[in-house]
Amino acid sequence: MPVETRLLALAALVAFAALAGLVWRATTGRARRIVAGQQVNLNDLGAFKNGQPVTSFGSKVTFLQFSGEFCTQCPPTARVLGELEAKTPGALHIEVDITNRLDLANRFNILQTPTTLVLDKNGIVKSRISGAPKTTTLESELGTFAI
Repeated sequence: MPVETRLLALAALVAFAALAGLVWRATTGRARRIVAGQQVNLNDLGAFKNGQPVTSFGSKVTFLQFSGEFCTQCPPTARVLGELEAKTPGALHIEVDITNRLDLANRFNILQTPTTLVLDKNGIVKSRISGAPKTTTLESELGTFAI
């Protein structure tokens, strides 16, 4: 293969990788609305908060965060969502480690951690945030629940 062809192929590969990176960066941490969201069953999650099983959703909104054992963005995301829960009446933050829960990863199509599902008071998925959520995104999501 001629050197020019190899250089052209390498340049095309670099351009594709750069474009893919820009697209990923632009979409990660942003909310994507879900039109017909599925109902989340708390019993299936097996989630605990303060050592107690979670048995109800937030009275206005629930942030369901899926984390992984080796996820570097999960602890900061949990901290931000926990602070948001503390200062927002009717909000609840639930964190579920899916490291050993491939059934949940498959059911909710979790491709990266953290992934946060925004649920209404009945546990219906209204939007999803893949990656660490941006503060403006979280504030916008809260605004849709008229808190």
